[in-house]
Amino acid sequence: MKLLAGVRVVDLTRVLSGPFGSTILGDLGAEVIKVENPSRGDPVREIGPYLNGQSHYFLSLNRNKRSFALDIKSPEGRSVLRRLLATADVLIENFRPGVLTDLDLDPEDLARDFPELIICSISGYGQTGPLRKNPSFDVITQALAGMMSVTGEAGRPPVRLGIPMGDLIGGLYGAIAICAALTARNESGSGVHIDLALFDGLASLLGYMVGRYFATGEVLGPVGSGHHTSVPYGAFEASDGYVVLACMTDTFWPRVCESLGLREMATDGRLDTYDKRHENRRLVNDAVAQVIATKTVEEWCEILEAADVPCAPILDIAGVVDHPQIRHRNMITEMHHSIYGSFRSLGSPIKLVGESQERLGAPPLLGEDSDDLLTELGYNAEARDELVAEGVVSIHEEV
Repeated sequence: MKLLAGVRVVDLTRVLSGPFGSTILGDLGAEVIKVENPSRGDPVREIGPYLNGQSHYFLSLNRNKRSFALDIKSPEGRSVLRRLLATADVLIENFRPGVLTDLDLDPEDLARDFPELIICSISGYGQTGPLRKNPSFDVITQALAGMMSVTGEAGRPPVRLGIPMGDLIGGLYGAIAICAALTARNESGSGVHIDLALFDGLASLLGYMVGRYFATGEVLGPVGSGHHTSVPYGAFEASDGYVVLACMTDTFWPRVCESLGLREMATDGRLDTYDKRHENRRLVNDAVAQVIATKTVEEWCEILEAADVPCAPILDIAGVVDHPQIRHRNMITEMHHSIYGSFRSLGSPIKLVGESQERLGAPPLLGEDSDDLLTELGYNAEARDELVAEGVVSIHEEV
């Protein structure tokens, strides 16, 4: 998938938000050069468990990238980085605001020196505002952005979303913004500086909940697996587990009633519209729950699917990986590295109709591409050896 073929991305990010975004760009065909600390690399390289000596965390987030182990805190390292930026289309970073300036890499200076360069800065709270310098982690962002106030069961302690959406949203929006900036640059010839805050991104997902607050003043709270307006909706306990069903429109309501043997409810004047079912949600949910308890999850899924009612079992991670739809969509891929061997990973969700999905590139070892990149940038063997001796660059020597 080479939609971004010819685009070179210099990636200064680490951990999750930035690496997730640059992985998307790499999946789309961009050349992503991951610049890492020469001594330890991206900190997640040290998070276990390990597969053939490699961190599962790093392997999950850094496919289709080249590793340049370069000390950008040193003047010599910054000189190499600037030479690299002269060949790049995009710089993506997720330092706290002000760190690039402290490193003598002020975005305004970079924009002057490399006017076509697109700079994407991902941070917890953005480059401006009273919280701009504060540390930010996913659970902090989820708390501040309202996510924890609407997640979990009513009357129970707040919980965070099970996935680190506060961080992932930065990568998603970052990749979108970079693609848009590349398109705009085709017309203007100039790069832009993208200021992307995880707090802003997560808050933007509140969507209709904020709209409802503006319209009515109502502050929505947690509803478990249910929905603030749709009924029935959520997880109902069967005889051997839980089945999820979703009645989002009036079209599905008669099908739900027929499938569950609740035919009289389909014509009940108290329940014949979306809003009425919400008003009488306890009546609906209690009736549905009583019926669902009489059969197994598999039995109900067969019955509901046959009636075209949206439903699903609740799968764990193993169940997702083995699901035939996931397999058919090539969402589980096997990658191979010449040193640490083969391993399985999630694939890219972006597909092009009529084109087969190319094999994804394995995540790099620390400094695996340093030597080649120095050569590409015009450094001879003597200059390379000097940078290595000074600890500015580290090169992975294949055993």
